[in-house]
Amino acid sequence: MSPDDRLAAFLTEDAAPARPTVDAMFVAEVMQAVARRELRVKLASAAVTALAAGAVLWACAPVLNVAVQTLAPVLLPAAGILTLAAAVSLFGGQVLSRR
Repeated sequence: MSPDDRLAAFLTEDAAPARPTVDAMFVAEVMQAVARRELRVKLASAAVTALAAGAVLWACAPVLNVAVQTLAPVLLPAAGILTLAAAVSLFGGQVLSRR
């Protein structure tokens, strides 16, 4: 028995079981159904989260109104300065990147 024959015999001894042929369209449809189900679950959980956050903010609206009315005059100059700095950095970066 030559080395090639021994190697061929060794490789054919423990051959992996043959995989049955699966229709590619069936696999695609199953994957699509699974993706749709996952999307529905994610959308439902996002809707529940948004509804809960909206309910909490609605319940806290009176307190938030008072806090905003008292803090707005104090924070207005800082907000203006930060807005101006953000605008300068955004537009300045765009101008510099064009050059």
